[in-house]
Formats: sequence, structure tokens, C-alpha cells
Amino acid sequence: MGAGLVTTRLHALHPVRLAAAAFLAACPAAVGAEPPAVPLRPGSDIQAAVDRHPPGTRFRLEAGVHRLHSIVPKDRNVFEGAPGAVLSGARRLTAFTRRGSVWVARGQTQEGWVNAADFCRAGFPRCARPEDLFIDDAPMLHVGSRSAVGPGRWFFDYDADEIVVGDDPTGRTVETSVTARAFGGKASGVVIRNLTVEKYAAPIQAAAIDAEFGPAWTVRNTLVRLNHGVGINAGSGSRILGNRVLDNGHAGFSGSGTDFLIAGNEFARNGYAGVDFHWEGGGGKITESRGGGIVRGNCVHDNVGAGIWADIDVHGLVIEDNLVFGNADNGITYEISYDGVIRNNRVADNGQRGQGWFWGAQILISSAQGVKVYGNDIDVPGGYGNAVTVVSQDRAPYTPAVGNEIFGNRIVIRNANARVGAVTDVDADNAVVAAGNRLYGNSYHLADLGERVWFWNDAEADWNAIRAQGQEAGSVLQAGIPQKTPLACPPAAADGSR
Repeated sequence: MGAGLVTTRLHALHPVRLAAAAFLAACPAAVGAEPPAVPLRPGSDIQAAVDRHPPGTRFRLEAGVHRLHSIVPKDRNVFEGAPGAVLSGARRLTAFTRRGSVWVARGQTQEGWVNAADFCRAGFPRCARPEDLFIDDAPMLHVGSRSAVGPGRWFFDYDADEIVVGDDPTGRTVETSVTARAFGGKASGVVIRNLTVEKYAAPIQAAAIDAEFGPAWTVRNTLVRLNHGVGINAGSGSRILGNRVLDNGHAGFSGSGTDFLIAGNEFARNGYAGVDFHWEGGGGKITESRGGGIVRGNCVHDNVGAGIWADIDVHGLVIEDNLVFGNADNGITYEISYDGVIRNNRVADNGQRGQGWFWGAQILISSAQGVKVYGNDIDVPGGYGNAVTVVSQDRAPYTPAVGNEIFGNRIVIRNANARVGAVTDVDADNAVVAAGNRLYGNSYHLADLGERVWFWNDAEADWNAIRAQGQEAGSVLQAGIPQKTPLACPPAAADGSR
């Protein structure tokens, strides 16, 4: 390894901090007791109740399924669920006629807004149609014709107002999503907590809980699942805390604006709709944020797409203390944006479907500037994925991608084809990109010390070659691959925190 090398002390790694700390930092102590709750039983008109009561009213949804509500709150409204309270955007289907090998439900006139139809993956011809069909809480595949219907497949004939199902519905719970959004609007200080919000026909890129246009919303301890588009969309001042956001069609979360906190949540298995995950989707994405955003202490895993993604003019986003693993594309991405901080995360086994060139990385800086990546525990699996990569493309004004620093990380590389590097597809930028980014103070574990896992200045490099280019000062190279620590989200506490 050469004389004079010193081991850089890594930052203490807290893969998922207790979200309670984030809650305390984000939420000042309440002043006085909350007002008594207005009870709302299933079948109540929730919007009418909101309209009748003044701002600041607290509503309690009683146990049971509250169907087909789309709520526009007033300022400081609180919506909380009793145990077993479910807010559903789906209608039950109970009347079917058998026609040969399929079953047909008639009189289905719903038809939501279609977005991103050009971005469906092969095998998902109607990913952009927001209507879903669920049998016993499992989403079926929406096919493109009646002839394609079969077990696990269904077709919405919008011209005939018919849903055609390939599974016998007898004795099963069959639902179709109808309503586009559970909560939205411009009210400030809205609180949503202790609910299940499910099966909304949210279009691609739209959310079942949409806090983008109302400042300082809080969504806490809520299960958000099986919505066709996005689970939760954060806006300026949002606090998205301690939720479980699972199995949504497009993505778990989205967000923009300033001074938001997304902390202590689980985002898992999002992406069933079949949107091309290279375009967008998976765990969640932040766009057009001018500063003050924090994504902290979340468990983001097994999403069909990237884990955590900052994309398009994001400034100063802090991504810290998250556990990010098993996602189909990059674990953490910072793209066409500025001055990010990616620190103290545990990132492993990402890039299952996205490997190629320098994509499919555990951490990717893509045509971005001024990003600091440090204190992370990075583990590249044996069969796929890259480690940490900087990719610079012709995407002005974000390129060339320079000013990025990767330091103080522990990096285990189980795949000799994996890469740590800075690359560009603009040949004239090779020297600028190589000189303008820094690797230092990292700790590497390789099976063979001679592996050429680095790529710098348009060439592969081993340990000696990368150091000859002035990179990896103070870094340490160690032979031998440590045993992998099991990856799992920490258990949720009684209040939903982790």
C-alpha cells in the first residue's frame, strides 16, 4: 500500500437513527391541549364536515373503510385515524358476469388522467392508466386488450365501460381504484396521522397525499400503500415522519420546495405499475429544491427503481443516516443539481437491474457539482452494481461535473467489475472531470489488491495507478472481503418511529 499511509477515522455510522430525534428537532412542543376531535364514521361525508367546521378543527376517522373521499383541508386541520381506520380510493366490485374464461363488471365509467404513457416498460402496456384492479389486496397487471386477459391480468375497456378480469372473483375481495387523491390543496399546517391511505388512482407523478402546495404539512405514522402513482408528495416545510410507504405503483415519495424533513420512514417495494425506472420511480425523488431539505434515517429497500434520488436543480439537499438496499437501480442519486451532502448512510446491494456503463451505483453523482459523499458504509454485491461514480454528460449548466468530493467512506467491493470513478461522455472534458473531483481518506476492501476497480481520466486504474494521479491520499486498501451484515429495517416503535 506504500509508505506513509494512515487510516482515516470514519464518521460514526448510524444507518437509521431513531426518528424520535428528528421528530423533536422538527416539531416544537405543543402549546396547550388539542381540541376535541370531530368523529367521522365510515359513510360520513368528510369534505362536508371540513367545510362546516372552522380552520384548526381536529377530525377523527373511526375504524372501518372510508371510501372514495378526496379531501381539501382548511388551515391547521388535523386528520387522525382510530385503530383500523382506512381511507380508500377504491370501489368494491361485487357484480360480475362470466363470459367464457373471463369475468366482466359493467358500468365502470371512471377514467383518470393519463401521464407519462411513453415511459412504460415492456410488459406493462398500461402503466400510465391510473386505474388499478386489486384482488385480495394484490394489484393485477393491466393489459392492453381483452385477448390478453388471463390469470393475474385484467383489462379496462373504457369505450364499453367494462372491467374484464381473468381470475374467478367468487369469494374474494375485488376492488378498483377510482378517486385520484386523498388529500391536497393550499391550506397550511395540516396534520395527517395514524391512518391507512390506500388504493387511490393517482396518476403517474401525482400523489395520494399531496402536500406540495400547502406549506408545513405533517404526515406521521401513516401506512400509505397500493396507490397507483406516488404515495406522499412533500412541499415547503413538510414533515414526513415515521410512515410506512409500501407497494405504490410509481414511487414512494416525491418532493420539492424548501426546509422539508423526510425522516424515519420505510419506503419499500414501490414501482409495481411498470414505469421505466431509468426515467423515474422507485423509492422517491426530490426535484427543484432551493435548500433546507433533509432526507434522514429512512429505510429504503427493494424498490423497482432508485432508492433516494435528487434530480433537477436541487440545492443543498442533505441525505443522511439512511439504510438503502436492494433497489433495482442506483441506491442514492444526485443528478443535475448542486451542493448535496450524502453522509453516514449504509448503502448496499443496489443496481440489480440498472448496471451498465457507470450506472447501477450504490451512490451516483450525475452531472452535478459540489456534492460531498462521506462517512458512508458502501457494499457492492458480488454479481452486479457499481460503488461510487461521478458521471458527467453534456447537460449544461450542470456540466462538467466538478467540485465533488468522496472521502471517509468504507467501501467493500465484492464484484471485480464494479467501479469507483469519474467519467464523462464529452471527450474534451476528460481532464477537467479528472482534476475537478477528489477521492481521499476512504477505506477499501477488495478480494485482490490488484483489481482495477478505479476509472479516472478515461482509463482503468489499480491502486498504484489511481494514487499516481493524485487521488486517494490518506486512503487505505485492505485485502479480504468481510462477512456481510444482514440488511433489514429496524423494528418500528409504538409511535411509528424507527
